[in-house]
Amino acid sequence: MEQAISVARESTNGSGKLSMTEKVGYSLGDMLVTLCTCQYDSLGYFYTIFMLDAATVASIFLVVRIFDAINDPLIGYFVDRTQSRWGQCRPWILFVCVPYAISSVLVFSVPDLGETAKEIYAYATYAALMLLFTMTNIPYGALTAKMTSDPVERESLNSMRFMFATGGGLVITSVTLPLAEWISDDPAIGYKYAMTIMAAIAVVMFVITFLTTKERVVEAREESDEKKDIKESLKLLWKNKEFVLLTITTFVMVSSQVAKGTVQMFYINDYAVDGAKYVTYFLSAWMVGGMIGAKLASKVLEFMDKKKAWIMLQIVSAVLSLMALVIGNENMVLIVGLSFFVGFANQMIAPIWFTYCSDTQDYSELKFGKRQDGLALSFVIFALKMGLSVGGAIAMWSLSLYGYESGGVEQTAEAIDGVLTTFSVVPAIGFLITAFFISKISLDSKTISRNSKELESLRAR
Repeated sequence: MEQAISVARESTNGSGKLSMTEKVGYSLGDMLVTLCTCQYDSLGYFYTIFMLDAATVASIFLVVRIFDAINDPLIGYFVDRTQSRWGQCRPWILFVCVPYAISSVLVFSVPDLGETAKEIYAYATYAALMLLFTMTNIPYGALTAKMTSDPVERESLNSMRFMFATGGGLVITSVTLPLAEWISDDPAIGYKYAMTIMAAIAVVMFVITFLTTKERVVEAREESDEKKDIKESLKLLWKNKEFVLLTITTFVMVSSQVAKGTVQMFYINDYAVDGAKYVTYFLSAWMVGGMIGAKLASKVLEFMDKKKAWIMLQIVSAVLSLMALVIGNENMVLIVGLSFFVGFANQMIAPIWFTYCSDTQDYSELKFGKRQDGLALSFVIFALKMGLSVGGAIAMWSLSLYGYESGGVEQTAEAIDGVLTTFSVVPAIGFLITAFFISKISLDSKTISRNSKELESLRAR
């Protein structure tokens, strides 16, 4: 505790209110991140239709994401040790956003190559996308803890952030397909150039984030801290039991969400009768629901405990997922309506979940005298990517086991059943397991508020 007091006294407080300009500027940056996260849900469908078979796509998801996840702790370690006139996190945002946008275009480009060469191309471009995603998303996420130490302001900031992110997703899902059709009669070519336009706009958003945000909470570094190697940093990080639980919870939750998201295009195109006519409505309903859910998240936390709210939303997500079994495949009003409520619950969870990373580092600073926002977030992103790997691979392997055929051919009844099962039952089980792990985290709203006030008092001395 003496070390905690020593460090805290030398740290900038950063407990004041954030301006609306700074909140909006920060939130605009997540539109670029959304460009990538939207791709996670549609990339499996894109690859299967235009390039590769489902089993190969599953292998790409698993191998590349696991390999890329190894980079996360290293990037987080370097972010924590970045020192520049722009701060720790903002330089990464500025200098990596353009390569990241370029990789987002390349991954959706279909080369005129043979099957083996296409597979190699998919591995290479997807690996580059995931690496650059890490190099932008870890410092971008860690920036919230540098902007303010107030947990209420963090929740408000992340609520707005995920609302903007979902709004960016809404634009992408509602505009990209019509734009692609307008650009070219060849859907692969049209989508490539549509994504190029979206990527250029997204880069502008991230530059605005860089220009409008400020890092206020600056932890003082003892000389000995700079000499600590990554092994010592990891040892300290994993002593934080709250952080370990958050990491496990993230993996299970994201695996469940991605298993569902990966199959949603198959669900609407293959399971729903005449669903191909309603793809834009289906995806847009999810995004609109998500925008509302993200916006209301901070309001919900004004009268409900943060931990209980997260558990409740996981249970709601499980129930909504299972409802796909009973609404049938012909009533598009119910199918689109259900998509709205799934998006609502999913994106209300996002800001609640994300702010927990900063909360675990408040706990670490009080208990161990050291916070590692970049490294901690890198492991949360590691868990997220592992969830992307496992969830995406499970979804594609499940379709393969049920006999789903690539190439846009007519599917068997067994394959259609596999689409429905993977879209509903598999994620529902995962959401309930997630709720169990959340219940083991001890950081409820009262504890989080108490930790913040103790740190604020220490920093004021």
